Amino acid sequence: MADTHAPEVGAVKRPAISLRSQLLTRLLPPLLALFAVSGTFSFLGASHYADLVHDRWLVDSAEALAQRVTLSRGTPSLDLPEAARQILQWDTDDTTWYEVRGLRSGHIAGYPLVPAAPSTGVQRLRQASMYPGWISGARVRVASVPLKLAGVDEPIEVRVAETLRKRQSLAAELLLSVLLPQIALVLVAGAVIWYSLRRALSPIGQLAQALEVQTHHSLEPIDDRALPAEVAPLTQAMNDLLLRLRDALAAQRHFIADAAHQLRTPLTALKLHADEAARESDPQRLRPLVIEVQRAADRAVRLSSQLLTLARAEPSARVGEPVRFDLRATVFDAASRWVPQALAADIDIGFLGGPQEGGEPITVSGDPDLFAEAIHNLLDNAIKYAGRGARLTLSVALNVAMSGQHTAQVRIDDNGPGIPRQDRRRVLERFNRGRATDDAADRSPGIGLGLAIVAEIVRAHDGSVSIVTGSSGKGVCVVIDLPLADLT
Repeated sequence: MADTHAPEVGAVKRPAISLRSQLLTRLLPPLLALFAVSGTFSFLGASHYADLVHDRWLVDSAEALAQRVTLSRGTPSLDLPEAARQILQWDTDDTTWYEVRGLRSGHIAGYPLVPAAPSTGVQRLRQASMYPGWISGARVRVASVPLKLAGVDEPIEVRVAETLRKRQSLAAELLLSVLLPQIALVLVAGAVIWYSLRRALSPIGQLAQALEVQTHHSLEPIDDRALPAEVAPLTQAMNDLLLRLRDALAAQRHFIADAAHQLRTPLTALKLHADEAARESDPQRLRPLVIEVQRAADRAVRLSSQLLTLARAEPSARVGEPVRFDLRATVFDAASRWVPQALAADIDIGFLGGPQEGGEPITVSGDPDLFAEAIHNLLDNAIKYAGRGARLTLSVALNVAMSGQHTAQVRIDDNGPGIPRQDRRRVLERFNRGRATDDAADRSPGIGLGLAIVAEIVRAHDGSVSIVTGSSGKGVCVVIDLPLADLT
């Protein structure tokens, strides 16, 4: 059983990610990265200022203790009242230790657990040395103030240590006070970006709605005056496409109407002759009817073949990339196939500038098979309408255009009855026939598509076609000019 959920052939799949999601995906990561960098610097700054505040308090405490160191009976001592000691050590979050030491005498007062300054990692704050340490398994920050006491011949050092809980709490508070506005800013920025994208992309939705209401009956240009300037190239391209599509559909309708009108005549004749032949029982009278049926069928087949060629020659039906080909070889190869028909019609056909004459290749770009079809139509018309005893000359050469540029030129020249000047442009249009000689018309009545097909094929190759008087002063000469292929 066939899969009823299979996608339709040629259906355009919707993109997996919307433009809004793509823009948010590209905008939010840099914004979040900026927030992370800002948060890191905020954390470092908060930690620095929290350390600086508490370091200053430690230095103030150490300097205050240094002022209480006196000389008693020739020995340094710390005169610290109990109330002052309680104030120094009273803290519900951090634990504070202090010690007074002499360089030679060692511990003088306080707690001997306060670590000495290490050899590295010591910082200076005013006259104090600041460094980390450990006391009873707790990480501490130590401030050491040197003291020179009169009457004492050794340096004295006052140390104050404090645990880090309060400064870490202060750093967290500072960081939070900075990050909360930044988080709010990121959220607001995300909301603004989302809203702005939604507003900015809403015209695209309106554009889609305007396109959805378009049908093959109404292909009106889209009004893009309210759309952003960045969308203007897209809408202009769409409007150009709609105009080309409208013209193509109009040409198609015109073509179908003309084709139906032209096909009706041979098909009607075919049916009438077939009906008459079906009623006829006399073999002698039946044969002419069968011949008429054959002629009508041949004309219908030729007309359908010409219509298919014309449809193929239209630019909208062209597919594939153009190729470079030798115009001389293509033209003369196509023309050589018409020599038997020309001889049968008692027409003298000649060639000038062919490959056999040693001429250089003339390279053009396009579809060689399609251009050969144009040559077939031109020679068919020439042989059909030039009349018996006419002379037909085909030539291919380089030509200097009025602009000074070289073009490739194909000429098919005959000395037949010709085409009146007022009809030369008209016969290049569809279903417009030229006047033929009586015997040619009897042999193969035209349908008015041969020269129209030539014009379409030449136009598809960016060339031009014109009809002028033949070189003998009578007849016609069909002139085709094509641009040379780019050599780069």
